[in-house]
Parts: sequence; structure tokens; C-alpha cells
Amino acid sequence: MSICGYSIKKKPGRPAALSEADRRDQILDAAERCFVSQGYRSTHMDDVVKACGMSKKTVYRSFGTKENLFVALIDRVMRDGIRLDMPEENQPADAVIADILSRLSAFVLSDRQINITRLVISESAHAPELAAAFHDNGLRYCKEKLTAILSRLNATGRLRAERPSDLASLLVGAIIGESLVTALIRRPLPMTDREREGRIEHLLSLMRPSLMPKVPAQAS
Repeated sequence: MSICGYSIKKKPGRPAALSEADRRDQILDAAERCFVSQGYRSTHMDDVVKACGMSKKTVYRSFGTKENLFVALIDRVMRDGIRLDMPEENQPADAVIADILSRLSAFVLSDRQINITRLVISESAHAPELAAAFHDNGLRYCKEKLTAILSRLNATGRLRAERPSDLASLLVGAIIGESLVTALIRRPLPMTDREREGRIEHLLSLMRPSLMPKVPAQAS
């Protein structure tokens, strides 16, 4: 049986007992397949029920509405996709920023994230709640975390950025912007991963003279 573009095979016997967390993950897996293959408006809760192989009561008890299901999906995509932790005290600013931009670009340009982004854009006029969830739990989350990290680098003397929030936007736009637009319209990416790493290093070389104070050499 094919549901949401995927073949579903029922195993004989009673289904294995699942923890609440595993049950939610299985429902979210099914919802992601349905949303990506059919679109948000064309997907009904019954589609998700069939795709996950659980009862309607279980699915509704776990999420309640299709909107709640989508918001939970965005939360999980972000949780699984990237972590932006505060830097260690001895990490140079350029190493911190290079690592963040590398991981962030890999996440944003992944097939999974591109599919979710296309879904939100295509449905945003009819379902603005999707755009709000995507913005609040995705775009704004990343921007706020990156801003906090840059502010921490400022506070510890490793960076001199007057407006960390503006710098966060400029960094992401310079490294990801062109590639993201290209990926969304299904064209080949303008840069390989290696070329993107080179662009990150070039960007940092432009930043170092004015934004990254030189650390005095330790006396031997």
C-alpha cells in the first residue's frame, strides 16, 4: 500500500509497544512525508494516521491539530539539524564563526531543509501560520543564537562588532543567501562545499583587520 508517496508494509502480529517519544517521532516522520509529497493544504490528519499506522485517537491525542503537528515538525527539524552552542573561552573568534557558518550552511542547504522551506513558501499565502512557525522556530532561532554567540565574543574581547545582530545577518547572507535561492528554484548550487569553505575563509580575512583584535603573543 502506498501512502503519501511511500510504500507502507504492515508487519504481521501485534505492533511493538512504543514509548511516548518514539510514538511522537513516528507520527512526525509520517507527517513530514505527507506534507512534503502532498503539500500542507492537501494533507489531512487521516493521511497522517494512515501513513504512521496508528489510530486516529493516538495521533490526535499527541498533537491535536494539523497546525500543531507542523509546528512540532519544525521544532524537531531544528533540534535534529543544528546546535549553536556558546563558544569555549579559548576559541579564537574566526574559528568560532567559521565553524558556525560551515554547520549552518550544511543544515540550511540540506535536501530535507530545502524541502521544508519550499513547502512553507508555497503554502504561506493560504496558511500564514506555517510561515510564522517557520520564522519563529527556524529563522529567528538561528539569528538570535548567532547574535548571542557574537555578543559573547564581543564581551570576552575576541570580537569588535558594534551591532552583533546586523553582523549575524550579513554573515549568513554572504555565505548562504545565493546558494539558498538557487536551491529553492531547483538549479545546481553555485558552489561546492569546498568552494563555500573557501568563501568563508575569504570573508573572515576581510573581517580580521577591523573586527578581530590581535591576541598578544604569550611570553615564553
